[in-house]
Amino acid sequence: MSAGTMTASTRAEREPLWQRMLRTPVEGWSSVLLLALMLLTVGVAIDDSRWAGNTPTGGSQTGFVPVALLVAGLAGFVLARLRLSTLAAHLVASLVGAGFVLVGAANSISNAPSVVGRLQDLAESASTFFNDVFVLGARSTETSAFLLAIGTIAWTTGYFAAWNVFRRGRATPAVVSTGLVMLINISITARIQYPMLVILAVASMLLLVRINLAHQQLGWRKRHIGDGSDVSGLFVRGGVTFVALTLVGAITLAATASSAPLANVWRNMDDQLVAISLEVNRLVGGVTGSTKQTGGLFSSAETIKGFWESNNRVVFTNLPADGAGHYWRGAAYDTFDGQTWSQTDRQSVDVAAGQNLLAGSVDNLADPTPGRAPVSIQVTSLDLAGGTVLAPDSPFKIDHATHVRTDGAGGPLLTIDFDGAISPGDTYTITSLQPATDPKTEITDADLAAAGVDYPAWAEAYTLVPANTMSQATGAIADSIVNKLPVDQRDPLHVAYTMQAWFDHGGGFRYLTDVRGLCDRESIVDCLMRTKVGYCQHFATAMVMFLRHEDIPARFVEGYLPGKKLPDGHFEVDASAAHAWVEVYFPKYGWIRFDPTPGNQVNGKVETFLPPGASSGTGAGKPPQKPTFHRDPPGTGPDLPPVSEPPVQPTPPTPTNPSLIGPLAVTGILVGAILLAFIARRRRLFSPEPDLAYRGVARLATRFGYGPRPHQTAFEYAGSLSELMPKITEELHIVALARVETVYARRPPHGEALARLRAAYRKVRLGLLRLFFRRLPRSKR
Repeated sequence: MSAGTMTASTRAEREPLWQRMLRTPVEGWSSVLLLALMLLTVGVAIDDSRWAGNTPTGGSQTGFVPVALLVAGLAGFVLARLRLSTLAAHLVASLVGAGFVLVGAANSISNAPSVVGRLQDLAESASTFFNDVFVLGARSTETSAFLLAIGTIAWTTGYFAAWNVFRRGRATPAVVSTGLVMLINISITARIQYPMLVILAVASMLLLVRINLAHQQLGWRKRHIGDGSDVSGLFVRGGVTFVALTLVGAITLAATASSAPLANVWRNMDDQLVAISLEVNRLVGGVTGSTKQTGGLFSSAETIKGFWESNNRVVFTNLPADGAGHYWRGAAYDTFDGQTWSQTDRQSVDVAAGQNLLAGSVDNLADPTPGRAPVSIQVTSLDLAGGTVLAPDSPFKIDHATHVRTDGAGGPLLTIDFDGAISPGDTYTITSLQPATDPKTEITDADLAAAGVDYPAWAEAYTLVPANTMSQATGAIADSIVNKLPVDQRDPLHVAYTMQAWFDHGGGFRYLTDVRGLCDRESIVDCLMRTKVGYCQHFATAMVMFLRHEDIPARFVEGYLPGKKLPDGHFEVDASAAHAWVEVYFPKYGWIRFDPTPGNQVNGKVETFLPPGASSGTGAGKPPQKPTFHRDPPGTGPDLPPVSEPPVQPTPPTPTNPSLIGPLAVTGILVGAILLAFIARRRRLFSPEPDLAYRGVARLATRFGYGPRPHQTAFEYAGSLSELMPKITEELHIVALARVETVYARRPPHGEALARLRAAYRKVRLGLLRLFFRRLPRSKR
């Protein structure tokens, strides 16, 4: 072949690779820059969330993620322009991506002098992780698995986006994949990332405009439009204007209006994503970034991280019958591993509306109970989520069906969930047994001091201190606090009083919501003792573990402070009232709240100090005794009054009359079948008129980027589709012929010809669906 007859494609194949890469792509260099901006924005958002800890040099462990997205996009761009098959290109991208992610994760966790040494450290970290999670069944603090997972997601997203843009000529998959990653990240993190979302939206819409222009230019060249620069400029200017107006309109609507149905849908999705992330973190570990503090969303595990998110968004209001403010418990936790509190043995019992919530639990306090009085409170949700019942002290009854979760069958209360989600504007009335305020019946500090240390067997689990949760030096601090008390005041109540005051104002601690980078892999309790700074979760955790170190049953609780009292008697509780505190168990009296966190009096935070009184017990003023844990029949014992109601069993749904179920089901099926047959006959789904058949084929093909050109006749368009889909050539000709004869010759098909058209139309529509998996021909690239 002579140089004069050499085709453009042959010249392109013979030119050096570097020249081919520098040649302007069909989509234009602007599409390369826009896609890079999209990938960089997503990567920066992920790294900004600080999901993992710090590198040995002090940087973010997810710092390699933005680079991974950009390099993956570059790999997708290069491989898409090479003459490689799809399988070969994907294989090369996988090998390059695996190497890049491994090196990036290794650099994040190790500062070994060589790459091989860092990879060895990564392997050891991954081995420790798998041993912790799958062999020991414990939560691992190793971040290697998380970094490898997030790096793989980043690489796959970047490569997938670039491949679809520069090999298939489709921007939609790139926009959807990057947008999905961004939305998931922004829905979970507590960081404000809406500016990044706006940048991604602008770049995505401009990319769609640019790729659409590239497709239009291909059509112009086929129609021999020599100079389309003016048209292209007008197209781009119109697209940019549309993007700008759309963005301004969206921001304006978001700032000034809301759609309740859509808001609820996204709120529920948002909450589910946060809940899933919390559960994954409970099992896997490695994630230390701060997630959103969603109102009313309490999971089975709570990892204490380096940042406490707070805002003034009102979560709920309440109107207590006694006019007093109350602490609102959302969830209680029994097991701590140094970083995470967990509910280890969740058992569930369904309780109907109006029944005793704790009838089957060792936490049941019968009504009436000495020292306690029932208080009813009406709660109105404004931004609650997740379906958890917020209740003060010892909940007794509620006007909704619920699922009561306990620590083991019949064990202490963990949390209560509604039988269904709660939405903004919904109300519920909860009745709880609160410490009485009547001087004749109230619980006094003398009563609790004399309660003794004769505990039920289940309480022993609430005195356990795992080895990795508190060092010996920290345990010695707890002992020193107790040893400073007079011998006759070393009972659990006075120990709790003293520790509460020591953390609140006597130990030199300071309240700080951002302690990222201060604790590293140190346990929360040891870190607080060393740094003297933290927030409510740190103080509550430390006091619980101090009490347990002294063999006093205690648990970690999360919920809300009383909030701010309004002039009409309501209490308004916003997100800044989210809180953690301590509950200590006293025989005969149940759990009593203590709050060791400094500050936040604006939301009703108070230390617990009961009124003095003459003791009715025999243990007050005696030297401390070693606690005992004995076993009693379920629901009885000296620590509980007799259970006044039998354990509540799951309430079965009201059955429909069995004799009607069969006939109703058969009737419903028959009616549905008749309706479907009638609709199919009326719509004649597979019996289109000739012109409608042709337009239906053109419309479907257009959705996949293969629409008819203005200059094409019906036969020419059918011929161009036949080149793409040769297996349906005959059927395409039948559809085109029927259209021409009907429109121009006024001879619509009848009888056998109409039957052939119907069959051809069905086959063509099915065949055209394969266009979804095709890329643009190389001649168009």
